[in-house]
Amino acid sequence: MSSNVAKNPRTWVEISRIAMVSNVAALQALLEPTVSLCAFVKSFAYGHDISLTTKLLGESGVTHFGVDSLDEALAVRAVAPDAAIFIMGMVPAERFDEVVKHDCVQNIYDEEGLLAIIAAAVAKQKVALINIEIETGLNRLGVIERVLVDLLRTIKNNPRSVKLVGLSTHLSSAEDVAEQHYVYAQEDGLQRALELCASYELSVPFVHCANSAATIFAPRVHDTMVRVGIALYGLWPSAELRLAVQRGRAFELQPVLSWKTTVAQIKDVPAGGAIGYDRTFITNRAIRVAVLLVGYWDGYDRGLSNKGKVLIHGRPCAVLGRICMNMMMVDVSEIAQVKAGDIVTLLGREGIGMVTAETIAQELGTINYEVVTRINPLIPRLVV
Repeated sequence: MSSNVAKNPRTWVEISRIAMVSNVAALQALLEPTVSLCAFVKSFAYGHDISLTTKLLGESGVTHFGVDSLDEALAVRAVAPDAAIFIMGMVPAERFDEVVKHDCVQNIYDEEGLLAIIAAAVAKQKVALINIEIETGLNRLGVIERVLVDLLRTIKNNPRSVKLVGLSTHLSSAEDVAEQHYVYAQEDGLQRALELCASYELSVPFVHCANSAATIFAPRVHDTMVRVGIALYGLWPSAELRLAVQRGRAFELQPVLSWKTTVAQIKDVPAGGAIGYDRTFITNRAIRVAVLLVGYWDGYDRGLSNKGKVLIHGRPCAVLGRICMNMMMVDVSEIAQVKAGDIVTLLGREGIGMVTAETIAQELGTINYEVVTRINPLIPRLVV
C-alpha cells in the first residue's frame, strides 16, 4: 500500500496496471495500422485518475488522448508533453490562448468559436489546431452542412492561423446492436462532410466517430481514428453488446478499478434493533454488524441503502439501513473472525467473490459509467 493510502486508510481506489495494458492491447488488435487509438481520459479518466491513467496509457504506447475541458487537457499535457490532445468539449473563448499555447486540438462547432480561436492564434503567432464536429443525429454539439461551408471557407482563407486536423461526429446508439443502421447513417453523414472538406482542398488527418462500442463491434466506422473511453477501463458499453461480441469471437476486457475501505467497528445487534437513520432496517434476529468507513460523500450511492453488497474475506455482505455521509453498515453474521481494520471490497474482486460496476448499476437503475465516475476524486488512487 502506498504511503498516501497508509496516511488515509478510510477508503481508496486501486488501478490495475496489468488490466489496463491488457485492454489497450486487445483494443489495438482490432485496428488497422492506419487507424489511431485516441484514449479518452475525461471526467477524471472515468473515475480512475487522469494523471495516473495518462501515464499508464503512455507506457502502453498510447499517443493520442481525448478530454472534455482545457483543465483536463493541461493535466494530460503535464504527464504527456508530446501527446496529441483533443479537447472535445466547450472551452471559453477567453482561454483559447491557452489551447493554442499548449498545442491542443480544439473542437469547434460554430463560427464564433472558429473566429475566436483564429484571433487567439494570431495573438500568439501560432497556428491553432482544430477539430470540427458534424451534426449527424445526436443533436448535441455539432454543425450542420450549411454552417460547415462557412467554416471551411474561413479556414481556407486563414492558412497561417488555423489548421483543420480533425473531423468528427458523435454516435447516438452504437452500444445497441439493434441500432447499427443508425451508426452507419451517421458515418455516411461524416463522410459527406469529409467530401465537402476535400472540395475546399482541405485534407483532414483524423476522421473519427467510433466510440468504444463501435470500435469493438463496427469496424466499418473506424475511419482514421477511434475514440475509446469505457472499454479502456475494462467495462462494456452495454450487456447486449458484450453478448453479441462474445457469441462470435473471443474478446475480453479486464476491469481496471477496484474500490476498498476498512472496517471501523464490529458490534452485536439484538433482535428488534434498528440500524441506521430513519430505522429503515429492523433486525428480526440477533446479528453482527460491521461499520465501514465509507459513505455517499465518497460516492457510494445512497440508493444502495438496504440493497448493496460488499465483500469481506471474499464473501458477500448485505448493506443494512441507510448509507450515511461517511459510514455504512453491513451484515457480517455469517463471517467468522471479522475485526476492525479488515479490508472491505466495495467494487472489484476478492477471492472468488466479485462486485461489478454493472451489478451496482443494475441496483441503481443506471449505467456502469456513472458508478465509476461518481467515486469521489479526492479518494486516493494507487497503481497495483
